[in-house]
Amino acid sequence: MSSSTLPRHRTRPRSASPTDAERVAALEAEVDQLRTAMASRACIEQATGILMLLTTCTDRAAFDLLAHISGHTHRKVRDIADELTRSASGVAELPADVCAILRDACPPGGR
Repeated sequence: MSSSTLPRHRTRPRSASPTDAERVAALEAEVDQLRTAMASRACIEQATGILMLLTTCTDRAAFDLLAHISGHTHRKVRDIADELTRSASGVAELPADVCAILRDACPPGGR
């Protein structure tokens, strides 16, 4: 077998490393995501506290109820948390679908 018929070793092209501008853009996007997450977390914790007061349950059960409401209304947990905190502070009324789920979870005089 001659050397001309042997397969040549293929080298993979080196992946281009990101430019400084790309790294800066990626870091700015990450910072924005972290800020949103921190704001959402504070709101979710406030809503969890509100649910703990309404239901006299643990923080885990209150978060589970928040997630349950989110799943049944097809809205994000942070959006439900925002609605709960706005309602508790008198800024807005709680949507009817959320009220119905809370009524089932915390019936009047059911304690």
